Amino acid sequence: MQDNRSDRRHLLRAAAFTAGAVVAAPALGGITPAQAAVLASTGAIPWVGPAGSGATYEVDPAVGAQAAINAALGTDAQRAVFVAPGTYKVKAPVVLHDKQALIGAGPLVTMLRADSAFSGSALVVNPWSGDFVGASRQCVSDIGLDGAGVVANGVNFQMNAKPATYGPDPAPWLTRVFVTKTTGDGIYLGGTYSGGQREFKLTDCRVESAGGWGYNIQSSDGFVSGCSVQGCVGGGYLLGGGNTKAWGCKAYGVGSATAPAPAFRLASARATVVGCEAQDTAGNGFEILGRNSTVSGCTADSTGIGSSGTDQNSAGFYVGVSAVSLEGGSFQRAGGGGTWLITGAGMRTALYLASGVDYVSVRLVSGPARETPFQRLITGTVGANSSVSVIG
Repeated sequence: MQDNRSDRRHLLRAAAFTAGAVVAAPALGGITPAQAAVLASTGAIPWVGPAGSGATYEVDPAVGAQAAINAALGTDAQRAVFVAPGTYKVKAPVVLHDKQALIGAGPLVTMLRADSAFSGSALVVNPWSGDFVGASRQCVSDIGLDGAGVVANGVNFQMNAKPATYGPDPAPWLTRVFVTKTTGDGIYLGGTYSGGQREFKLTDCRVESAGGWGYNIQSSDGFVSGCSVQGCVGGGYLLGGGNTKAWGCKAYGVGSATAPAPAFRLASARATVVGCEAQDTAGNGFEILGRNSTVSGCTADSTGIGSSGTDQNSAGFYVGVSAVSLEGGSFQRAGGGGTWLITGAGMRTALYLASGVDYVSVRLVSGPARETPFQRLITGTVGANSSVSVIG
């Protein structure tokens, strides 16, 4: 009988030579540690695992898993490391240099958890200064990052100088990354280089229970798709870098009684947000503060503080700047609102227009129901050069 396991090893080994860097599947239901060791012998896929696992780089709990991961990556370009299933304590950041990849077995299968003695600002970083400051194109996928209430960020990627080896777009990729319990923003992308981590891609990520924003995006020309955020005190998505595209994303349960926060804040020009949803937030659903922005097919469901005098923080859609195109749905459902955050929370107005706003095109549907605490369809004055319709 033919040995299928042997065939699989040969195929994977051939793939390793062809691709230059192959991701090992998890030991449970995938490649065994022995098979991974065979592939690692080619130098193609160094992997990190617990002490005694036979991993290329075994974790010493006394110094933290970051030591093994950083040793596997080194500082050379085009390097990848696979971190086997398990929860690993880290005591300092994992550092990704030029064109390097950190790959786990799944966002709830491989977890990096901050130790109480963690030293550093984030669980995963790129070089912000020194010889490697121009490093670009890092990748993080299929991994969980637990700040354990002691680390500011799960991921903090910054570009503070012109890319040294690939430009002009640093373009990091984050796919299926789970971040929880950070004291600040879950995922931060920015930097002082023009556009920061420009042309970034965030796909199928989730942030929950962060002390700041779920996603603080100060980089430009990026793409956010299929992501979610829950229970982040600072808000859901801060799109601050300009010309960012987001679609199919959701935020709920963000903000607090003392600090209202929106699900989505479009803080820089030319943002495009399509098919996204804000639900049960202690703050507005969508705050549009960047000119020439487009919001289409989005839903604000029971968003806001809800109490009298808080219309500016209890809107489905808040428009604070001119030259905006907006289309979607804005409603308060029966029993809806972030009542576990604030008693009586919910939407008071479907649309809030700030003073002086004009050249705005709005098409919203709210429906006939006037569920508590909903008060009115439109708050503010429609400009002379605007076309605004809220059906309800």
